[in-house]
Amino acid sequence: MRYLKQYPVLFLANSLLGLGLRTPSKEFWQPIGEKTAAMDPEDKVNLLAYLVPRFGSGDPEQDVALESFVSGLDPTFEVIRSKVPDLSEGDVQLVGTELLAAEVAKPGRSSKAEFAAFVGALSESELRAILTKRKSFKEYSVSQMEKMKNERDAKAKRIADDTAAIRAQVEKARETRKMIFNQQTGKMEEYTVKKK
Repeated sequence: MRYLKQYPVLFLANSLLGLGLRTPSKEFWQPIGEKTAAMDPEDKVNLLAYLVPRFGSGDPEQDVALESFVSGLDPTFEVIRSKVPDLSEGDVQLVGTELLAAEVAKPGRSSKAEFAAFVGALSESELRAILTKRKSFKEYSVSQMEKMKNERDAKAKRIADDTAAIRAQVEKARETRKMIFNQQTGKMEEYTVKKK
């Protein structure tokens, strides 16, 4: 941790190396950052999860696929905007990057021409279905997180209620008990309150 505080730039550079981003280039990351500015942070992290593992493979086809991903951003977004003009810019970017990541960023899936034909053939309802399906993952995870939180809170309340009930029972027993352990005799004896 001290290393991170003293040398943040070296730490970042080493982290990038550790992720396989040996030569992070402005030509790749800067356009992605600029062209996906309207996406939600969670969706950007998901995009990174697609892209980061593709670096450092040494496969020239992978490098071409990543270059195709970047060069395909603007045309893909334009096609989506023209087909579904009422989508927010964040949704346009989300659908476009999802399609590009699935078809272009992985070598051997689709060439640029095949991908352009594929996106061109998609209807408005198909693009909306892709967006709905993609957003459903996030909605499902949020609902599951809420369910887990509610279950955790209910369990904590049960434990607190049980603890309170046990404490109340102990206090009642202290007030009403009839038997005590007499240390002098080593026996349980009936407790009697001495009158003054």
